[in-house]
Amino acid sequence: MKATYMKLPKFHVERMIAGGDFVAAIGEISLLDDKGKYTDYSYCDVWEFREGKMAELKAFVIAKGKKN
Repeated sequence: MKATYMKLPKFHVERMIAGGDFVAAIGEISLLDDKGKYTDYSYCDVWEFREGKMAELKAFVIAKGKKN
């Protein structure tokens, strides 16, 4: 993660949905690039749990644009 994130990302969770062994988080994330600009993304993380432990994570990310 150190190589991926120059600075901690900014998260905003809009909603979480749970059912059975799955939990989904939907929201926005902003990441700082190597030029010091943030890029905004929409994201959805889907976690699957088995026997009380996280078994799988799928993350979907779509770029929204840059801001200063």
